[in-house]
Amino acid sequence: MKKTLIVLTLLFFVLPLSACGSNTKTSNHQASKTELKYRPDTALIKKNQAIWDKLTKDAEVVKHNDYSGDSIVPTKLSELKEHGDVIKGTVYNLEQMGAPKNMAFTKAKIHIDQVLSGDKKLAGKDYYVVLRGGLTTTDIFYADMNRTREANHDILVVNPEAPLPKIGTQFITILSKNTLDDGSEFSKILLKSGFTKENSRPIFDEQFIFLVKSKSGDYVLNNPTARTGLEELTDAINEKYK
Repeated sequence: MKKTLIVLTLLFFVLPLSACGSNTKTSNHQASKTELKYRPDTALIKKNQAIWDKLTKDAEVVKHNDYSGDSIVPTKLSELKEHGDVIKGTVYNLEQMGAPKNMAFTKAKIHIDQVLSGDKKLAGKDYYVVLRGGLTTTDIFYADMNRTREANHDILVVNPEAPLPKIGTQFITILSKNTLDDGSEFSKILLKSGFTKENSRPIFDEQFIFLVKSKSGDYVLNNPTARTGLEELTDAINEKYK
């Protein structure tokens, strides 16, 4: 009788602990699956894309590459995390914003679907980022240039090495630390356009480390002119993060 009582007592203490451990594992597993199964808000994306299309449909398209000088480009997967938080995200909106003379930028709202390397607390949050090119006017873009004066009108500046992604595009990139407090002219423009240290992050290198998801499901460099030089890195990103 005593042996039976001891066994029953032990079972009483062991079973709840086992169940607790099992629940913890299940909870963690479900959280992981939830992150991986994130689905974009297609209705909002469609609405925002329609607004952007309406704003840009009558604008003259001007191709302009404003990149100059050398760039430090990671060529190995292990090097990506050295430059910031590596994230997988979705473009939720594109908006016109201010820019210095002879330049054009776009304010993009992104959702961080998954943190691949870095601060895991970023997952599920929305941030504003700056993209090259965008909607502006001829008076602003051609200011102080020695050219024939023409009637001021809207233009859509497109950078061949950093074309604007469509709203709804899924991507992989690196987000750097925010430097809005550096007092530069660019920082002042960002602040006027609604960027803050809390709601925005800069993209580390839009020219070479901004990969968009293609129709095939693979991620490709958004810069068509550099795809043939970074195949090894692109293959490694798809193998590990696709």
